Amino acid sequence: MMKSFINKENIGQRFIQFMILIAHIVLLKWILYTLYEGGVLPFSTLLYHFLGISIFGALLIRTCAYIYKREYLKELEKSAREPELEE
Repeated sequence: MMKSFINKENIGQRFIQFMILIAHIVLLKWILYTLYEGGVLPFSTLLYHFLGISIFGALLIRTCAYIYKREYLKELEKSAREPELEE
């Protein structure tokens, strides 16, 4: 099953998906840290943590959307160039 999941044609795409997964795990760890330490952190530090989390999350969403839109447009262009088979 793994051979069909990762091959020469899609190894770049799988690497990008892995990096996105790592970024999401880092964001989750940061959220958990902030929530766990929220009771002892000064208010301004806590505010900056939540501001950073929101900016990081927004950038992560926009980056993922950009990457997958670019991949989708590449697939559309590739399918438009290929001649359709007539049955």
